[in-house]
Amino acid sequence: MDNLLKREKLAGGAHFNIISDPRFKFNRITFGFFVPLDEGKASLNALVPRVLSDTNADYPLMKDFNNFLASLYNAKSDFEVASLGDTQFLGVSMNFMDDSYALHGEKITEVASKTLFDCIFRPVNDGTAFHGKTVENSKRIQIEAIEAEINEKRTYAANQAKRIIYAGEPAAVNPLGTVEGTRAITPESIYNAHYELLNSAVIEIICVGCNDFSDALRIAKEQFAERKMELRQPVSSTSSYSPLKAQVAEKTETLPALNQSKMVLGFKSDGDARTALPVLTLMCNLYGGTISSKLFLNVRERLSLCYYCWSRLSPHKGAMSVNCGVEEKNIGKAKDEILTQLDNVRQGDFTDDELNNALLFEQNNIKTVNDSLGSLTWWYFTRLYMNDICSPEEYLAKYEGITRDDIITAAKTMKLDTLYVLSGDGEEADE
Repeated sequence: MDNLLKREKLAGGAHFNIISDPRFKFNRITFGFFVPLDEGKASLNALVPRVLSDTNADYPLMKDFNNFLASLYNAKSDFEVASLGDTQFLGVSMNFMDDSYALHGEKITEVASKTLFDCIFRPVNDGTAFHGKTVENSKRIQIEAIEAEINEKRTYAANQAKRIIYAGEPAAVNPLGTVEGTRAITPESIYNAHYELLNSAVIEIICVGCNDFSDALRIAKEQFAERKMELRQPVSSTSSYSPLKAQVAEKTETLPALNQSKMVLGFKSDGDARTALPVLTLMCNLYGGTISSKLFLNVRERLSLCYYCWSRLSPHKGAMSVNCGVEEKNIGKAKDEILTQLDNVRQGDFTDDELNNALLFEQNNIKTVNDSLGSLTWWYFTRLYMNDICSPEEYLAKYEGITRDDIITAAKTMKLDTLYVLSGDGEEADE
């Protein structure tokens, strides 16, 4: 199958990407920045797309900006901050109805594209600083988002474990930064951060929908040329596999009013061992990624040691984690059984049906990527980041020919690296 993505260079480290699919009636354009995850800059960088996404020089008030988008057949702007291994991703998006469905022949794509690029290139500022009230409001919301992590104990435990698993590596940094870092942001510092992103970040613009996006491409070229960005030299950002610790890192944290303990086990490859990502993914699915996996059927169902128990792969770091909710008295038993089930996979103690179920699960995940603008956009952002540009259909072919021996070999490379337990005094049920 032909690759669906059409790609054109706008400037040094900046590309315009188009994925056109006639099944959609709406379109989505996302302006994405990729920068190295840096603890000192994460808070500041994370605030930039939040500030850019709801105003621009033509509509400096959020109320007027939203009213304008509503008049554009209810177009929507949003932003995203995420981590890809050792990299911080910052995105600002515009979602809008296609021109072909406009009642009076309006050029929705052209107007929506210009509005998005005005948010990026013509934000509300006085030439030295962003608008103070807007910055303070955005800071408040970002701080609330950071502090809210502890309210969802599964997420809190997973993120705490992640910081131990990748200790000393950029991947350990919260892509939203810290409360202290956010409080320290000023209108002047975020103005400078925005300028730095435009000049030094890797930029990928992805358009997904039924449009050919020729108007959006023309506007993008004009914006980049107007600002003489042709010779920009961005700082590239990549991820490296996380090294296995010489000794398993163990930490137990106690929180009040927590009845159900959370346990996270982190696994990494030993030494320079590297396994093809599709093989690792399939192994992880068979081990604990589905309702027919070893962990679900044995640790949760047969032995009733956990309320939930599943494994996930961090593809950019080559690490695997197992997350579970467990009663305090069963922590030791659950840990032992989780390790036993990994040993079973290493020894080839799994059926062809189990392997096929793991494959069908992953095939379904990949096939559903095409079902929404957002998932298709994120698919290509990750493929571009990994320098492996292919459509979901093309990626499916990588799973052909994976054998039992491949799964066994992949499981054997995974060694326990981290053990994190979040427990409480049992005063109040968490779930």
